[in-house]
Amino acid sequence: MNVISKLNTRTWLTSMLMLAALVLSGCGGGASTETNEQYNNGLGNSDDQVTSGPSTYTGPVCSTEDACRFKQYFYDELRTKTCNNCHGNGSETKFLNPDNVNQAYAQAVGIGINRNNPADNQFVENAGNGHWDACWLSSTAACASEMTDYVDRWINGVSSSSTEIQLTAPDEYQITVTKQMPVAGTADYATAVNAFQTYIYPLFAEYNCDGCHRSDALTPQQPYFASADINEAYDASRSKIDIEDGVQDRVLAEALSRFVVRQRSEFHNCGEACMANAQEMLDAIKAFEDAIPNPDAVPDSWVTSRALILERDGILASGGGRIDTGAIAMWEFSEGDGALVLDKSGVDPAMNLDLTGDYNWVGGNGIQFLPGGKAQATIVSSSKLATRIKSSNAYSLEAWVAPANVTQEGPARIMTYSDGNTSRNFTLGQTLYNYDFLHRSSSTDGNGDPALSTADDDERLQATLQHVVVTFDPINGRRIYVNGEFTGDADPTSAGNLSGWDDGFVFIMGNEATGDHPWEGIIRFAAVYDRALSQDEITTNFDAGVGEKYFLLFKLEQCDDLGENCEDLTGINDGYDSYVVFQAAVFDSYSYLFSDPYLYRIQGEGTTTPESSYNAIPLMGMRIGINGKEPTVGQAYAKLQTTLDSSLYTEETGQVLSAIGTVLPMEGGSNSDEFFLTFEQIGGFSDV
Repeated sequence: MNVISKLNTRTWLTSMLMLAALVLSGCGGGASTETNEQYNNGLGNSDDQVTSGPSTYTGPVCSTEDACRFKQYFYDELRTKTCNNCHGNGSETKFLNPDNVNQAYAQAVGIGINRNNPADNQFVENAGNGHWDACWLSSTAACASEMTDYVDRWINGVSSSSTEIQLTAPDEYQITVTKQMPVAGTADYATAVNAFQTYIYPLFAEYNCDGCHRSDALTPQQPYFASADINEAYDASRSKIDIEDGVQDRVLAEALSRFVVRQRSEFHNCGEACMANAQEMLDAIKAFEDAIPNPDAVPDSWVTSRALILERDGILASGGGRIDTGAIAMWEFSEGDGALVLDKSGVDPAMNLDLTGDYNWVGGNGIQFLPGGKAQATIVSSSKLATRIKSSNAYSLEAWVAPANVTQEGPARIMTYSDGNTSRNFTLGQTLYNYDFLHRSSSTDGNGDPALSTADDDERLQATLQHVVVTFDPINGRRIYVNGEFTGDADPTSAGNLSGWDDGFVFIMGNEATGDHPWEGIIRFAAVYDRALSQDEITTNFDAGVGEKYFLLFKLEQCDDLGENCEDLTGINDGYDSYVVFQAAVFDSYSYLFSDPYLYRIQGEGTTTPESSYNAIPLMGMRIGINGKEPTVGQAYAKLQTTLDSSLYTEETGQVLSAIGTVLPMEGGSNSDEFFLTFEQIGGFSDV
């Protein structure tokens, strides 16, 4: 079977930078820094972890390699969580059976595990929806993120080496036509906005949502779904409404719309009326859904592939080949909601970050810092940085950042470990087009001056997604790397040592401890290491990319309405199945990024003969469909004209069809939007 061992990240990043600016949405909120919850996040032994006091396991040993990974990375971790209260001995589903890990393993497998996508599993869904109030953190989004890590480690283990990604045939699905929330520019947008204004929007004033969720509020918090601009309000509300609540006529306990859950389960600003408000909102959403026209059927003349949903069917492509050895703090921003960002390094104490002020969660993993927003650890958890880095006398800071502009200065604090404006251990900052690296050593002052900065004329910092790494070691001193390349800027001082670092400082992203050096922009990943990364390691991490990317394998097969009598669109018919593979990701809160399509063939079940030779098979006018229709935008492959030829096919890369990318609008979300391909002509099939 073909193995894809390296992602085309440079092409991917180029597509991201050229195709669109970041468009952002999310929900802000505040939490007191003093109440920052520090947990071991599944790898350590912190006494602060919420536990249910499980006894030491004395049962039979795990019987298979997979069962042993289950025990180490899933079972042992969840037995210290509130899940153990029910799923140890207190539930029919004893996937934490304290007496027999193999029986527990069988119970867990019986629930159903998506091994291609750890995030798409019942365990993660339950952790994220507040299942029986079993979340062991203050944020259900953080619980879901941590549960995803447990499932991922169970399925894939833990390794710092490069990850080889196996492309396997997905389950086969016919195209379904489902009702969606209309987006701007579509035929039913005005109808949807009017229905929203009639049924849902008035409740925001009734519930006093307009006191925060509009731009002119005294303390504005995004998303602005209570905006005076009804179009802005509707657009901001789309991600908070699950239209299936109406389509399926869900009862209150089963409703998934965020506007309902926020009151029914999280009791947000509703006093004694939470359940009544939640029911009223659910009724309004059902009335809204009823006003949206039903979609048209897929035309019989279309030549289409099989259908896929990103989170259900995609093969996770992110992170292959990252080098994380020596990471003592790491943030992936995969929670997507709430006011807590988990430290995923596994090094105690966990430096979980409290989000305060004005910020947005960004689709595809990330936080957008707006004026006054910041993410802050506690002094106690931050102290591990001083302890470990003073011992190693070397360190690195790594981040994927997208500065909001090139006018910020001060320097504006991207990441800082400091005590105020004149005292710090380190700071990664921005001054106009420059990155600044301040750090305390025996050859600099207590404020980290003189700083190492990128050269003015080089304009290294741009208002777009960039990978930036700064390193220090006693041989090379300080260095700065941007998008995998050493900038060549020389440290203005000798290396010195770090014996003067202060463990009473605090780690912050997006601002200074005093709150007067804000940085605006997006951070999609950040890490601190207690060693200096090498040039090769930095290049590897740049090539690995950031955010959750997937491979989507569209089977080139068309069947009748019953899913039977299927024909291979290519006409090769040699026992191998043909696919068009895309790299795909959530680009931001409003769109998807698709790129680098290629032909890929998988040996069919029962086939023992080699692949046939083929040539001159036409493929023209490829488009990406979503939810039963072809969007009018983002069709970068509509003019594609090529032929499929076995002489152009390799086991490593398939046959490349295009090296460009495109952005498509998000409708329902990555767990529900259904994609398919259409062709003007492929093989002997045509729709022209």
